Amino acid sequence: MLDRFAALLESRDRFLLTAHENPDGDAVGALVGLAHYLRGSGKTVRIVVSPDLPDSLRFLDTEGWIEVYGAAHADLASWAETWVLLDASEPQRLGVMLEAFQASKALKVCLDHHLSENPMGFDHAFVDSSASASAELVYSLASSRMTLPLPMAQALYAGMADDTGNFRFSNATPRIHRFAADLIELGVDPSATYQALYHQGRPERLRLFGRAFERMRFLDQGRYASTLVTQADLDACGATKDDMEGLVNKALEIRGVEVSCLMYELADGHYKVGLRSRGQVNVNAVCRQLGGGGHKLASGAKVDGPAKAAQTRVDTLVVSQIASDLSAT
Repeated sequence: MLDRFAALLESRDRFLLTAHENPDGDAVGALVGLAHYLRGSGKTVRIVVSPDLPDSLRFLDTEGWIEVYGAAHADLASWAETWVLLDASEPQRLGVMLEAFQASKALKVCLDHHLSENPMGFDHAFVDSSASASAELVYSLASSRMTLPLPMAQALYAGMADDTGNFRFSNATPRIHRFAADLIELGVDPSATYQALYHQGRPERLRLFGRAFERMRFLDQGRYASTLVTQADLDACGATKDDMEGLVNKALEIRGVEVSCLMYELADGHYKVGLRSRGQVNVNAVCRQLGGGGHKLASGAKVDGPAKAAQTRVDTLVVSQIASDLSAT
């Protein structure tokens, strides 16, 4: 698959690289890594993200290549000759850039590792769900074709680390451990990377976590934990969306919890749902029913409000999925 992807890249000259809205470490690491690969081949490349580049990931953009989508990007649809969507295989996950994507006459390509039955909306789709991260796919593409500069190695390592929970999740395969070792030998500092990714919090973050913990509900005999964060919570704590990073995983530290849910209110009145599974429950199946997706053990979706109705809808699906999956074990 990656040989075919490499051949396609070689045949094109001008690339727009994007990822799903609210890019995480894997998305940003893959974007920066692929940009290094293409620029090393003499290609013209732009990276555009939305709605912002999280502060905790700015250290990966050492060259200042990443643009944040805004009014200045009215030319985006016409500028792109080849539009590559990384770390997502559904155009809808572009968020505010979706309209430009649909209007563009560019060759449309995706490179992704998420579960996807049949990617639609692309001229070419390169999806390998056996990979632990999109950054892993970029590393596999590049490592046999070029010498990786340290900023590229750093970005790819951070992407792999972030999507595997710093190599502790069940998707941390022997292969990705070997790739991580290769990147460390190129000069990546694992400790410094961990500090940059996860130890840059603010007091406002702890205040927000406290509110979320107080509001946490335990359902289905304690097997399902769910909490809600509203715009009012963010305002009261002086917090931002970035301060919620990692909150969805916290309930899985509690004995007996099989699925954790974080629902937070968006500025437009919709709610973003993040689900995490301890290991036996397929939360991707739940999010697919909500119009979202992701991994078997980590998925997300966007649902309509009001909050109570959104919670009831999600709760019903999660509890049903827990019953189905755990009865089969």
